[in-house]
This record gives sequence, C-alpha cells and structure tokens, in this order.
Amino acid sequence: MKLIKGIFMIIGAIVVLGMILIGVNYGSSLTKMDGKALGLYMDMADKVLTTGDPAKGMVIKRKLVIEEGTSKEEAIENAIEIMDEIADAHGLAKVDEKTMPRGGKFMKDGGKYTHIRSYCSPSIADVFLNFSGEFVGFMPCRVGIVEDNNGDIWLYTMGLDLMIHGGHELPPKMLELAETVKEAMEEMITKGALGEND
Repeated sequence: MKLIKGIFMIIGAIVVLGMILIGVNYGSSLTKMDGKALGLYMDMADKVLTTGDPAKGMVIKRKLVIEEGTSKEEAIENAIEIMDEIADAHGLAKVDEKTMPRGGKFMKDGGKYTHIRSYCSPSIADVFLNFSGEFVGFMPCRVGIVEDNNGDIWLYTMGLDLMIHGGHELPPKMLELAETVKEAMEEMITKGALGEND
C-alpha cells in the first residue's frame, strides 16, 4: 500500500511541476487560447495513444449504408451526388476528384475502391489565408471514399475542430466561417453515408 501511495505522490508531483513549468513558459499565451483547445488535444492524444495511429486522432468517418438490392457502385454514386448537392448548398465548390488504384487495380478490375473529392470556397479560403498562410494545409477540404479490407466503404474527412479551436480564439467572423465549413463537411459525409439528403 505504501508503494502505491508513493507512486501516486511522485506522479502528482510531476504533474504539478509540469503545470508550473507550462505556466511560467507559456502563461501569457495560455490566456489567449480557445477554451476548447485543451479538451480537444487531450481527446486527440487519447485516440492516438489508444490506437497508435495519429490519423485516427485527426479524421472523422462514416460507414456507407448499402441497401439490399443496391450495388456498391450505385451506393457510392448516390453518396457522391448527395455530397456534391450539400457542398453546393453551403457554397463549397468541387475543385478536384481522383479515383486511385489500390494494389495496382481499379475497382472494376478487382481492386479496392478509393476516391478523393476536394471542395473549397474561394472567398472563405481568402479570409483564412490573409489571416495565416499556414491554413493552406487544410485546403481544400477533402472527402475520401475508401473500401476497407472487409469490403465495407467508409467516407472520411478531416475533423476541423483543432483547426478552429486548437489555438488562440479566432476572430468572430472567421469563427463563423470555419464553423460553417465544418458543419458542411460533417453533413456531407453523414448524409452521403446514409444515402439520404432530406
């Protein structure tokens, strides 16, 4: 029992020392951080530490529902049509699309399906690039449609919460624009995966 108590005391001391060091080195910057930042970084770290896969901490996904009597190809085409409609309704234009072979084969030749679509709003992009050129790393917004090893199809997109809330608070207009894009991307993969746009 004394050993366990001693270990907890050491861990507590390390945590307190770490907090003091962070406060001394970054105190003024921490007060400017978005209130959601710490929770988002902790959630990301938990996913990475649990899975060992950093991509799982940054990406969201939805499984494509394939109704009985519908082929994979038909379900994918329907999902793409729905995503394009939702993107258009939110002012996001499709700026690129690529279907890639897996294992050297396209789906029609027996390969696994992989398709990437890119969406962007030039006016929103301009606002963010004028604020910080590094935001180009998040542009354009992408949706990946990927067949896994079980033959299931998944719709993936980058989770934008860290871009929005991971640093200093964004100015109100930028925050509003960023939230609009985030909502659009999440709606696209959710409704696209369900095959419904009502």
